[in-house]
Amino acid sequence: MSDSVEKSLSQREQQRLETRRRLFLAALDVFRRDGVQGCRIEDIATQAGVSRAAFYFHFPTKEAVLAELLGESEANFVEAVAGLPESASIEEVVDCTAEAMASSWSTDAPLFVEVGAVALRRTAESLVNREDAYGIREELARRFELASDRQELIPGVPPQALADLILASFFAVAMGWTHTRPEVSLETALRGAGFIFLHGARSRSSR
Repeated sequence: MSDSVEKSLSQREQQRLETRRRLFLAALDVFRRDGVQGCRIEDIATQAGVSRAAFYFHFPTKEAVLAELLGESEANFVEAVAGLPESASIEEVVDCTAEAMASSWSTDAPLFVEVGAVALRRTAESLVNREDAYGIREELARRFELASDRQELIPGVPPQALADLILASFFAVAMGWTHTRPEVSLETALRGAGFIFLHGARSRSSR
């Protein structure tokens, strides 16, 4: 293959990636403005400056856009937790996860419910198909296993189950926060959920 052909192919691939990114960002803007269910593909394509067919070439459904947003958010969570030292306590791991989740969603509450629904379906499908854990679930399970080896946790609970439980707890708290938008910040609410997960809800005086 000649250098000119390779350069042409490289330029086309770059253009394809740029168009996909432009459509992705346009879709998120329209989702926030009109809602995922109520928005029109034509509006997304118009904002991105492409045809309706171009949208479907890159994203077969609206959910595919949400899945990509989920993937980007999850990558941020994984990067944050994986950046902790191997010796980090499980409290530090849980707090880091809460902070990363709040950083992603505190200012984008309108899309959290939609992306959360995609995450739940993805998790359910992985369980039904007996697929391996992925992304933040895998990293948290690894961290719980390390904590278990250091005897920070009660014995006998599978690390993957603990990872699923803390993520489900965070999801439920974030969902409630999204609907009520209380005075407390999302990060504070998630850190509180993490504390309860690790230490329980009963006060010391009642024990």
